[in-house]
Amino acid sequence: MSASLKYPIVMESNSWIARAQDLLRRSLDLSVPHELNELDWKRELSSNKERFTEHLSAFANLDQGGFLVFGVTHDGKKAGIDSSAVKNIIEKIGNAARDGLEPSCAIDHFIEKTETPGKVLLYIHIPGSTQKPVRLRGKSLEFSFIRSAGQTRKMNESEIRAALLRSRTLRFEELTINSAESAAILEDFEISAVCQRLKIPFSGEPERRGEIMVNRKFAAKTATGLAPTYLGVLVTGKDFRKLPGAEHYGIRLTRYRGNSKLEAERDEFYFKGFVHSLDQLIDDIMGLLPKSEVIEKATRRQVPVYPEIALRELIANAVIHRDYSRTDSYVQVEIFDDRIEITNPGSLLPDMAVDRLIDQQPRARNEILAALMRELGFCEERGSGIDKAASSLELYGLPAVHFINNPDYFRAILYAPKPYKAMDNEERLRTAYQHVCLHYVAGQKVTNASLRARLKLSGNQSQLVSALIRKAIDANLIKIANPGASPRYIHYVPYWA
Repeated sequence: MSASLKYPIVMESNSWIARAQDLLRRSLDLSVPHELNELDWKRELSSNKERFTEHLSAFANLDQGGFLVFGVTHDGKKAGIDSSAVKNIIEKIGNAARDGLEPSCAIDHFIEKTETPGKVLLYIHIPGSTQKPVRLRGKSLEFSFIRSAGQTRKMNESEIRAALLRSRTLRFEELTINSAESAAILEDFEISAVCQRLKIPFSGEPERRGEIMVNRKFAAKTATGLAPTYLGVLVTGKDFRKLPGAEHYGIRLTRYRGNSKLEAERDEFYFKGFVHSLDQLIDDIMGLLPKSEVIEKATRRQVPVYPEIALRELIANAVIHRDYSRTDSYVQVEIFDDRIEITNPGSLLPDMAVDRLIDQQPRARNEILAALMRELGFCEERGSGIDKAASSLELYGLPAVHFINNPDYFRAILYAPKPYKAMDNEERLRTAYQHVCLHYVAGQKVTNASLRARLKLSGNQSQLVSALIRKAIDANLIKIANPGASPRYIHYVPYWA
């Protein structure tokens, strides 16, 4: 029979307990009981603070971490420790993990009753650190420790190099917010919408709420309890303005009169976490857009000029790929009479190019946020969102989306319907190029006829399309897929195909 006690310094989780108990059973069931690399047992806490801090360093340098068990004698007997000693041990180990290691680590604990009244086994979990090697604070890398043959010793030079190679820098979304406002920020997280979308059972119990937040990376365990992460703020926060420095994480929607920024009819800010605000933002945008009348099966109905799927994908893309180290500007959605501009702070990552956004597996600046946004259904699977947005513009007969990559921002521009004659040369080339890319990705051939249909030109305007194709070839945007074929059977592919 086991029981758990709670102390302010740590939070309990069940995910590691079975593994720790199994390791202890295996180590004690040996013909000669002895400690394992992943587990060390002690009769009681040593007064040698530096030595048990070395143990913490060694376990934190294991990929899956390790365990200390208090209440086991040197010959492998479960004698237990006094229940009254538990809190003191937890606090001392927690302080050492926080103040004695670099980088610091959080501990977890579990208490198991023994057959002796008033005696318990205390399990301490030291999770593996993502940033290795973990060394004694204030000392050089030579004071990094590892477990070997069930003992704790210093790492040698090759082990330090291997640990450095395994080290992973925390990503922005994983960073914790450790401040006086942390508890209030955690309390402000509203996770019910996430649970509903992901079909996670949740009825509001505080312990279950904490478990979900840790599992979804909205919070992380620290030596002093749960700390909110930036992922939690971005997705579930009720108001970005409550966190200093996060005021510009929201989205600004502006509707201008005409085609310039001289006069704004509406200017609104969305400061809630994206699970709460994105659907409302899209609904508000669609309500501001002009409509066109279509007739389907003798029924007249009004449809927006711009496809909703394109707006949803491009706005989600702006939120996912923005540079959150920039705290001086918002993601902006600006609606003009002739276009919509969606702008996010920060340029494309260096290994991405504007002309390869279609059919390219993008490398997200904020990969954890991107994965969760896909899981929540706000955007398409990895790499297909831009393709889907461009395809929907083709379906609506709109000019191709215009991407602008600036050192300070990235912008996507959607244009209102316009005839071929009203397009400038760049718009025509961009539309032809994206048409060829989309057809190539779909395994379809692009011919003069297919491009003519895309541009809504009649059969007697094929010469206009032929001239455009020649310009696209000269601009090294497309190329002939089957050189030497009869002109009637020539088709085209992107330059990179």
